[in-house]
Amino acid sequence: MANTNPELRRKLLDTLKVSPQRLSQLVKARKDQLPMSTPHAVYTIAHENGIDVSKFLSADEMGTVRGLISGLPRETTPASAPRAARKSRAAAPADVKITIAGVDAGKIPALSRAHAQDVKRMSERVYPLLYIFENSVRDLIERVLKAAYGSEWWANAVPKSVRDTATKHKAAEAKEPWHGARGKREIDYVFLNDLWAIIKHKWGDFKRFFPTQGWVESLITSDMNVSRRVFAHMNPLHENDVKNIEAAFRKWTNQLRAKEGELP
Repeated sequence: MANTNPELRRKLLDTLKVSPQRLSQLVKARKDQLPMSTPHAVYTIAHENGIDVSKFLSADEMGTVRGLISGLPRETTPASAPRAARKSRAAAPADVKITIAGVDAGKIPALSRAHAQDVKRMSERVYPLLYIFENSVRDLIERVLKAAYGSEWWANAVPKSVRDTATKHKAAEAKEPWHGARGKREIDYVFLNDLWAIIKHKWGDFKRFFPTQGWVESLITSDMNVSRRVFAHMNPLHENDVKNIEAAFRKWTNQLRAKEGELP
């Protein structure tokens, strides 16, 4: 069994401002919540207290840690310093300087320290990227297919299964008229995998814009869609995953720039 990363352990002790004995108690409590090794207990506690553990661990270790974190009871109070120290940090959970809807995200008492620290990174690096990417895929599809099939491109060039998905989502939305519409186009009512299904269905119309079919399929359904699912359920992305979708986003935009002169 590997030993606990000593640098990360020191960082955690400094962050919590507790003795090694107190940290051992927290580790034991964590292992009682979910069976795991002592090093992994330390790493999950460090994550909950705002430490970027990816700076200290290998990719394989990070995969294990993420799995353990997802298996912890949601109602569990993050293991941290003694109660008095937790109360003090609750008043100012993190050094977050960002305002959302007029509210200082760093001063929400019920928000955990880890989530408060994620706010700025997710709002600046993840949401705009996914928004731009997904809508650029939609706009590209509409532009290409409308040029090839005319104003009835949705009915004539899109697989029935995708059209049925859009119809189902629109019908569900109609039951909540108090809320604004998701979009003005049918294509606004489908997901990334559906967008790939459209491109694949009419690959002959799209192949001149991409290196290979596998290239665009992997970028949409794997690089982007896996992280999108996590983020869409209001879970923060690990730094490695943020960097992955940033790289995929640059690949996508660079490819479109290279083919700009061929767009209809």
